[in-house]
Amino acid sequence: MVVPTQLTIYGVRVPQLRQIARDWQRTHKQITRTDHLALVEALWEGQSREERLLAVYLLERYHRWIPELNWADFDRWRRRVDNWEVGDGLAMWVLGPWLLADPQGRLDHLRQLIPDPELWSRRLALVATVPVNRSGPGFAVPELTLELVGRVRAERDPMITKAVSWALRGLAEVHPKPVAAYLEANRDLLAPLVVREVSAKLSTGLKSGRSSPR
Repeated sequence: MVVPTQLTIYGVRVPQLRQIARDWQRTHKQITRTDHLALVEALWEGQSREERLLAVYLLERYHRWIPELNWADFDRWRRRVDNWEVGDGLAMWVLGPWLLADPQGRLDHLRQLIPDPELWSRRLALVATVPVNRSGPGFAVPELTLELVGRVRAERDPMITKAVSWALRGLAEVHPKPVAAYLEANRDLLAPLVVREVSAKLSTGLKSGRSSPR
């Protein structure tokens, strides 16, 4: 119910899957990059939510090899995403670091994703800006983030609306002024949820606008 998907769901929780990835890494310290990617590909070919999440976590664990991936790898993997859990994990823990390894040569791929007819690819482009912008002011991409948001601001699918909010809130952490200006100029074009959450983030630093009770 939380993660609608056409994949088989066995019910293995995220902490358990992350533990499997840690245990694998611990017992396969000498694995080659070729064998590691072969395992990842086999998991991506699997038909369960757990296999594809485990592929993401194994890519994340062997982060030293992420910069060596090719766009063709992401292009292949993103076509097998059918839910936010797998897609957001791929964006946050793999695609984001890959983009940061060569921003000048790689960020333009997000412009290729944002007009894609597949909803999950558009969401992937938006969510991938979050780790890039959070990496620090020197690496933030305010113009690109706002450009991508502008391409989908009229959409009202909850998966895109929430991703727009996330992208703007992530950018607001390091570049609040352009986000505030964009919000003011596009208030009538953005979904109410986006306006509410981003306004709260700008004014309080929190999505909800309210601190947790002590």
